[in-house]
Amino acid sequence: MKKEKSIRKQFNIVLIALYLLSLLIIFPLVYYITVKEVHNNANKELSLLVDMVQSIRTYIRKDVRPELFRRGVLHPPAVSSTVATRHVAGHFRKLQPKYYIKTASDNPLNQENLPLALEQEILTYFRKNPDEKELTREGIIKGQHYLVSSRPSIAKANCNLCHEAPEKAPEQIVKTYGKESGYGYKIGDIVGISVVGVPLNNINIVSVKRGLMLAGLMTFLFTLAIIVINGLVKKKILHPLEELSNTAQAISRGELDKSVKVQGNDEMGRLAHSIELMRRSLQTVMERIRTKN
Repeated sequence: MKKEKSIRKQFNIVLIALYLLSLLIIFPLVYYITVKEVHNNANKELSLLVDMVQSIRTYIRKDVRPELFRRGVLHPPAVSSTVATRHVAGHFRKLQPKYYIKTASDNPLNQENLPLALEQEILTYFRKNPDEKELTREGIIKGQHYLVSSRPSIAKANCNLCHEAPEKAPEQIVKTYGKESGYGYKIGDIVGISVVGVPLNNINIVSVKRGLMLAGLMTFLFTLAIIVINGLVKKKILHPLEELSNTAQAISRGELDKSVKVQGNDEMGRLAHSIELMRRSLQTVMERIRTKN
């Protein structure tokens, strides 16, 4: 019985050690895979949103504004890509509230476009690095963790129609937005940024959930393995060893009539066959001795 406990204990210790080692490997691996997957998915969605916003601005600039200007029509949501983007973004957020779209400026006509802390950081970055055309980074906006893509808004000649000075701006612009902000733009200056944000799921929560699910599956599989292996060890090793031990003890007491059961052609079967040969040899020797006496 001591041998039985010892062998079982060794098998179980090895399996438990493998189980714990697997858990130590799995949790960091799950976290790494989750981070990569979340970022890959966010980047795909972000690319689509960036293209959508850029398409809106291009549509206003190339397809709508020239014709309206030719007709003498000045309707900000139609001729300003910034205003158009803000209106489209407002409607889009009603349908998809988790996404973030904004055109931010620290000198805007509309005070709703004033930059938040992260947006101001990005705006400052572009002004310090005027050759940069796009920036993608993580950040917190209104308490939400986002993957953000930003592009600088550069003042162009047609911007001066509304942004050069209050006295030169159309009366409708001054009447709508006042004279305090949104003026003094100089051609070529970075006056704002387009910001698009895709929410990053809480990576830690997602990782823990996936890790626990995988750990549960591994626990089930290792428990099943321990039960199956213990059953096989008991059937294929411990019981045959116990029978061979009892037979060997009987032989040592001179009980040579009890044959050894040989089952299978594996290591235990060959050991049993060897002991059976030894028993027969001893039995033959003992019979010769008795005959001579």
